[in-house]
Amino acid sequence: MVNWNAARLLEAAAQTESGPEFLMAIADSIGSFAQEVKESLARIEELLKDPVEEERSNWGVGARPEAIVRRVRLDTPGVAVQGPNVSIPRGVVSVIRQRRHDASRNGYVATNERDVSSTGSRVEMQNNDTVVLQVSNWNKVWFDSDTATTDFELIAEQ
Repeated sequence: MVNWNAARLLEAAAQTESGPEFLMAIADSIGSFAQEVKESLARIEELLKDPVEEERSNWGVGARPEAIVRRVRLDTPGVAVQGPNVSIPRGVVSVIRQRRHDASRNGYVATNERDVSSTGSRVEMQNNDTVVLQVSNWNKVWFDSDTATTDFELIAEQ
């Protein structure tokens, strides 16, 4: 829809001595504004992209991991073992399940080496028990057990 008042104003401005320069300045301003809008929209689109850490984005073009699965095996009872150095995307929870054991069934999970050996600050687990934690990296989780060959499965899925 054309605003006739604005059109008449532009026509009148063009008839003056400085009118063409004035109209060119308006056109330049409009062009600069359009460029700023394009750059702002590009920044907004970049910020709205899914925040996947760099090491997680190398799965191929268009591919994203649906799940991350690792296993921690405890070979020596009473010796705390740190989880693997695997970054977990923001907002994804980790499910830790105790699996496979010999004799004694107790396994332990904590968020630091000291607590995994302390009865009041750890999660005690038996075969097929699970615990859900939200951590940024599995190396922040520590494991121990009462017997050798106790496995823990670490699962993070979207």
